[in-house]
Amino acid sequence: MHKLISFLLLFFICFFSVLQPAESSELAPMATTKKIVLIAGPKSHGPKAHEYIKSVRLIKTMLDNSNVEEIATEIHFNGWPEDPLTLEDAALILFISDGRDGPLYDEVPFMTIDRMKVMKRQMDRGCGLSLIHFSTFASDEMGKKVLDWGGGYFDWQDDQGERNWYSAIKTMETELAFPDTDHTILSGVQPFRLKDEYYYNIRFQDHDNRLKRIAEVPALGGREGNSNTVAWAVDRLDGGRGFSTTMGHFFSNWENANYRKMVLNGIVWAAGADVPKDGVEAKYYEDEEVTQHLYQKSGKVLLLTGNHHPAHPWKETSPLIKSAIEGNSDFFVDISTNIEDLYQYDLDDYDALILNYANWEDPKGLSDASKDSFVNYLKQGGGLMVLHFANGAFHSSLPNAGKSDWPEYREIVRRIWDHDADSGHDKYGEFSIHISNSRHPITSGIKDFSTFDELYFNQKGELPIAPLFSARSTVTGKDEPLAWVYNYGEGRVFQTLLGHDAKSFSAPEFQQILSNAIKWVAKK
Repeated sequence: MHKLISFLLLFFICFFSVLQPAESSELAPMATTKKIVLIAGPKSHGPKAHEYIKSVRLIKTMLDNSNVEEIATEIHFNGWPEDPLTLEDAALILFISDGRDGPLYDEVPFMTIDRMKVMKRQMDRGCGLSLIHFSTFASDEMGKKVLDWGGGYFDWQDDQGERNWYSAIKTMETELAFPDTDHTILSGVQPFRLKDEYYYNIRFQDHDNRLKRIAEVPALGGREGNSNTVAWAVDRLDGGRGFSTTMGHFFSNWENANYRKMVLNGIVWAAGADVPKDGVEAKYYEDEEVTQHLYQKSGKVLLLTGNHHPAHPWKETSPLIKSAIEGNSDFFVDISTNIEDLYQYDLDDYDALILNYANWEDPKGLSDASKDSFVNYLKQGGGLMVLHFANGAFHSSLPNAGKSDWPEYREIVRRIWDHDADSGHDKYGEFSIHISNSRHPITSGIKDFSTFDELYFNQKGELPIAPLFSARSTVTGKDEPLAWVYNYGEGRVFQTLLGHDAKSFSAPEFQQILSNAIKWVAKK
């Protein structure tokens, strides 16, 4: 009987607990995990400086593998999350991006009317804010909110709204000073020396009792007061925190253990998480290690697109190229929509490049810096894949783009479309691919297959190539080569004339060919 009573008592307790209204869950303790959202803007400077994308990837990797508990990190690119709802439960939002400098560059990505409303909602609920280096730039109008949320900003604008700096910039190698050594952000940080592009004479609120100077550079010789401050923090009345620094120009500074610790401490502190007694312990990770941690891939490829003939839907085909390679190889594929990233990105980080690009009716052409970087990369052994009409880029016959002509491109891409000659293609449709060289690693094991594409013919060039597969043209009546390989300097090149639209990438055999080709040009 005693056991029966105990059973019934337990049953009714469980039964009525299930019937409790849903809102009772609000009484449960909130999750203690702090979500840190790291947002990178597009790149605009040369390699090894203003490395926004590499920085957020590295920060995430360091924090994920650090001695800090109860934090979660996520990264977003192009200056803003694709789904801004992810910000609604963020403990900290960090931006590392360009900032507006009068008519130069664009605003920090959150500094638009609509996005500022989103940011205000996050700040009002106590979310933290962190701005790194160039993202500290703000107009006076935007700066009012930045002062409240983050404590300070780089002031480029005078009272008439013109570009007339109140703040300043100086690049130097020097010792840093730490005015508030007891602040949590300086836990475990030892005095250090650093070469950086320091911004100073930062605009702070007058008599801001919230403001804590974390680091300053006396050698800058700024105005009186806080003008040599290069890192600062605020505890806001709404419960949120701000940590910002004007340092961060040179990516190599992450290798400095004390700089690294100070910035990571600041991020963790601004997120409201517990900074360990001796600070955040996190080693510097090489790019290969970051790629392995984030994407579980051992290699990395850069796909360049963003401009093309209007009949070539690069926005559809580029993700398919990425998927084909990542799904069949150990490579992660970055996609860039700025051809000048041939210079702005550090190409040494990549095993190979892919061109899904043509400057159709765009006479601008490549900058000399991008040309030099591209050529040097290939001559020193970097790999290259050239797809479809990328062989028509930078040519004097391009409609309205003849000024972009680059003769060396015909050395790099050995068969090109010449609008002044008889280059052409069969009507888009289905045709059969014949593997003409089954012994090459790219086509080994691949059987003849069907695809939907434009069958190019009469592509111009005299330099030697080694054909891999072909198809019979209904126009010329000939077997037209559609893919081949060759070397440019120490670099390997795979060029195919396939790849017109999304359907052109649907054949499993072609997807495998792309994967094999990347392995081959990357020498893996």
